[in-house]
Amino acid sequence: MASKYVKDKTKKMLDFMHEGLKLALKSCDQAEIYGERSDVLSIDLEREEVKKVKHVKSTGIGVRVVISNKIGFSHTTALEKVKIEECVAHAIKQARVSERDKYFHGLPALMAETSKQGYKEPEKTFDRRIVALLGIEGGSEDAIAYCKEMLTGMKEHKVKKGVRCTPTEGSFAAAFDETFILNSEGIETRDAGTYVSAGIAVVASEDSSSGEEISGYESKVSRMLDDIDFGWIGQEAVKIAVDSLGGKQLKTKELPVVFSPKAVQSLFAYTVIPQLSAENVQRKQSPYHGKKGTVIASEILTIVDDGTMPSGVNSGKMDGEGVPAQPTTVVDKGVLRNFLYDSYTANKDRVESTGNALRSFDSLPAPGATNFIIKEEGKSRASKEEIIGDIKEGLFINDVIGAHTASRASGDFSVVAQNAFGIKNGDLFPVKHVMIAGNMQEVLKHVEMIGDDTRQIYNVVSPSLMVSKVQVIA
Repeated sequence: MASKYVKDKTKKMLDFMHEGLKLALKSCDQAEIYGERSDVLSIDLEREEVKKVKHVKSTGIGVRVVISNKIGFSHTTALEKVKIEECVAHAIKQARVSERDKYFHGLPALMAETSKQGYKEPEKTFDRRIVALLGIEGGSEDAIAYCKEMLTGMKEHKVKKGVRCTPTEGSFAAAFDETFILNSEGIETRDAGTYVSAGIAVVASEDSSSGEEISGYESKVSRMLDDIDFGWIGQEAVKIAVDSLGGKQLKTKELPVVFSPKAVQSLFAYTVIPQLSAENVQRKQSPYHGKKGTVIASEILTIVDDGTMPSGVNSGKMDGEGVPAQPTTVVDKGVLRNFLYDSYTANKDRVESTGNALRSFDSLPAPGATNFIIKEEGKSRASKEEIIGDIKEGLFINDVIGAHTASRASGDFSVVAQNAFGIKNGDLFPVKHVMIAGNMQEVLKHVEMIGDDTRQIYNVVSPSLMVSKVQVIA
């Protein structure tokens, strides 16, 4: 039933896109039609009650046209003949009044190898159970049951006497996404995938005169329903909050800092990833402009962006332009080897696209990370406990607040450490009112140990990282 439903919708979308392409090519040199279809069921919790249930099905079409190296773009959410006609007409009108772009060398063409062998299908990115959940009438009841598993897990974590834990908010979402790309240069491809995510925030408080309250949050996102342990999410959120109670004050000084995978993602998303985008490098808005082939990080650090990673949250057959997804080594043993390219930035540098064009139906493509994987080289890998056990004085940070204020151009940051713990002779103790400040280029150079607790959070796949010196501010 779910399979027939998906096939019918897919055929309707492709037929509609072919009509749009045929119409556009009457008035332009090249054309591209990008389609998107999504089906999302979401649950919002407030305390222990269901606050909102939403089931949203949406479609969108983006039209890009080229006339004498001038680009026009328009989009619509209606699969109606009159709307695609208006959308195409608007894109062509925009192209005619746009300035000629000397760096635009045309839309990507179907590669001979891809034409023969087809696109590589990433493993474990489609779950029929999620499609079934979205297609059945009682899907929301099943989704609410998963939320209850998080709440049950929260209550199962034992806390000491006098400590109370209360959920403040939580969420669950299941989604099926389908993307279509059709262009005048021979590309015609489609990809589909499923997603499930869940998270919960709790507040821990002590029955004492201090009246201290500390929040803790945990979440997980996956392509497969069976990969998420909803009970663990609740337990971990409570553990983070409870362990953070009774925080002590630290002194301002330079210390070794261990960043959890969550903290790594928060910082990298606003600094390192944008700095390695070819678009920012070409605009000279990155400190890595002109640095290919030079050492930019610790020799134990290798970074690979891999759009084909099995179970990867952002894995797919192709990028937002129909270029096949691929693994790209960006940093190899500390040496900068490549940037993240879409077809436009690749043409500008006269290199091949790395398959990193990201987009939505309502935007033009731009280079970005898919699954940004941080790996260790040599024998630097250890458990988080082993890393912490070797530190006489330091800081462990579960997450940071304010990473969005970091400077992409310089890499300078000043952020609040959230759910942080001081380290004394290998033992952890909670700390409060702590900030860290520094520069991400320096952070990369001073990574000394890498954990074995790798997990994917959004577009970053990372273990804990131990950085030998970071400025800690009380």
